[in-house]
Amino acid sequence: MRVQKDQDSATAMLDQFFDHAMRSMGIQPFRRRLLQRDGTWMPDIDIIERDGKLIVRADLPGMMKEDIKVAVEDDMLIIRGSRKEEQEVKKKDYYHAERASGAFYRSVRLPAHVAAEAVDAAYRDGVLEVTVKLPLPTHPNGKDVPVK
Repeated sequence: MRVQKDQDSATAMLDQFFDHAMRSMGIQPFRRRLLQRDGTWMPDIDIIERDGKLIVRADLPGMMKEDIKVAVEDDMLIIRGSRKEEQEVKKKDYYHAERASGAFYRSVRLPAHVAAEAVDAAYRDGVLEVTVKLPLPTHPNGKDVPVK
């Protein structure tokens, strides 16, 4: 399970690198909405550090907050859940479909020493926002070591 988390994290970082490179060249990157090997899909996320907090926003349109789970496991923020497929639509009627349904899973590595109590989550208008209060550095300005 740990290896899969590390692979997912490495894949996400590589995707972000190429997305940034393409945007810097004025190219709109292709948004990968394919299912992962384990059958899950990956919603788009933004990660922002502001005012001593880490803010993670995930696009989860059309979902109920009861279908979204947020957890801190070891040094990882885990966002998972499931979006239900519309039952009345038959696949043979589709011309083109890009909206993913089914289970999803995203993980974000947290800085060391983040307490689970320092994490809050809110869901509104199709966007999940998770706020993580970052721990203060032990020596914010460094420390002089006396020479004896």
